[in-house]
Amino acid sequence: MSDPSEERITSGRELASGILRVGPFAGFYGRFEDLIASSNQMVLYFIHSRRWRENHDAAVKAFLKRDQTTLDVFLPDLENHELMFSLSRHFEDGPQIPALVTDAYRYFARLARDFQKPAQIWLFGRYPTFSFYKFDDRAVIALYSNTAAKKVAPAFEITTEDFLGQFLATDIEDLKRECRTRALEELEAVIANASTL
Repeated sequence: MSDPSEERITSGRELASGILRVGPFAGFYGRFEDLIASSNQMVLYFIHSRRWRENHDAAVKAFLKRDQTTLDVFLPDLENHELMFSLSRHFEDGPQIPALVTDAYRYFARLARDFQKPAQIWLFGRYPTFSFYKFDDRAVIALYSNTAAKKVAPAFEITTEDFLGQFLATDIEDLKRECRTRALEELEAVIANASTL
């Protein structure tokens, strides 16, 4: 006898996943440029995404110069030593992870000074299971490997109104309840402390 509290698994015909495109993360370069240029909202969640920031720096700044744009950023909590230790052990460039995260803090603190966006940074304390780059009605989700070996990371673009997009929207709201926030002045103090270690 089935448990009535369990939800029935639906087939693809009954539930639209919202997946528009799948490929290696690096293959989304042009698509990110289009999404940044055509959106008013951007929500970013990643470990440091140095290459993404470097590749799309001009597009991000052009986005922030426009009126009515909003930027929310989620980054690892540098002061959460257990999380930073786990991240450092999981990736091939592990020993550099704290410095790369500090660099991401600096990058977004500089944007906040120059554009007053983001107003605050959300700091997550749980090990991430994926990264996401959310725009008005689209998002790109990038998966992580379960091993430290370097490999091509898969990513997929989704619509925000279907099943995966609804999951992501709920996850963002939950993250905002769970994460610590840091205003610009507080973030700069964390950066200064990280630089003295």
